[in-house]
Amino acid sequence: MDTKSKCTVVYADDALIHHVLMRAMAQSHLLDLVYCASNGRDLIDYLDENEHELPEICILDLHMPVLNGIETAKIIRERFPSIRIFGLTSSSDENERMELRDAGAEEIFSKEQMPLLMKQLAPSI
Repeated sequence: MDTKSKCTVVYADDALIHHVLMRAMAQSHLLDLVYCASNGRDLIDYLDENEHELPEICILDLHMPVLNGIETAKIIRERFPSIRIFGLTSSSDENERMELRDAGAEEIFSKEQMPLLMKQLAPSI
């Protein structure tokens, strides 16, 4: 099996339980989750260190310490424009969701919609 055919994903969320859920969901949808960060700054640092092999997809939580999802999306859009950005948040604040979209997120999903996001990103077989 050609592992390069798997879509590569990075994820940032300060709730470590969501890292566990994301790993399980990504694996079950044939996605290659290459990194989980606890905040936006750690994710940006990872991307800087691995810019020779950038992921295809970045999934961001909206509310994180150090660097939130909105600011992280702006930096990714500016410095790594090839990465597709999606939001995954428990926030129902439409203004925050719009800010994340304006910052570069293609779509915003609620945490309860994680399976829907995974299905959308999964490679068609």
